[in-house]
Amino acid sequence: MPEPLDFPPAPGLLVMDSKLIHASRTLLEGLGLDISSGHGVDTPTRLVDTLRELTMCSSCDGGCIKWKTFKNDGMDEMIVVEGIPFTSLCNHHVLPFMGVAHIAYVPDEKIAGLSKFSRTVEHFARTLQVQERLTAQIGDYLEMQLSPRGTAVVMRAEHLCMTIRGAQAPGAMTTTAYMRGVFKDHERTAKAEFLAHIYGSH
Repeated sequence: MPEPLDFPPAPGLLVMDSKLIHASRTLLEGLGLDISSGHGVDTPTRLVDTLRELTMCSSCDGGCIKWKTFKNDGMDEMIVVEGIPFTSLCNHHVLPFMGVAHIAYVPDEKIAGLSKFSRTVEHFARTLQVQERLTAQIGDYLEMQLSPRGTAVVMRAEHLCMTIRGAQAPGAMTTTAYMRGVFKDHERTAKAEFLAHIYGSH
């Protein structure tokens, strides 16, 4: 599991609790839902708490991630961190989409502790997102922090806005990819090696 996130809430968020809970109650009651029972009386508060937890990084561009790099002592092969679980909220329907992220990079002068990759994924997932943007934000952040010879991010996710409503296609998966540096060059082997690694093991 990723390390617990400890980012501060957005400015002014806590003082708005009563307004948010009131708005949540109005929404639920306006939909004709009974929240008067023992099961529902605290539902407006739980809804606010859930949305806050799943969007806790909306006001940060990644500067609060605890990031540390180390001098590369000669490593020039691909480093892969695969199967990082994530959950985010669809920017269109405010329903979860969830899946796994696979990350690879070929270092130049710096390497990073492996836990930093799961923290990066978790951070950028904690807001209203579309998968394409999430994939690019993770890749751009790793490029900025590591200045590697190449970066690759592949994300596969199930979107509940597609599988439980609308098209109702349970099990449908969406795959997005980010390739830079040696991974972007289709004539070289880094991209093929990475894709064979993540798909060959599943």
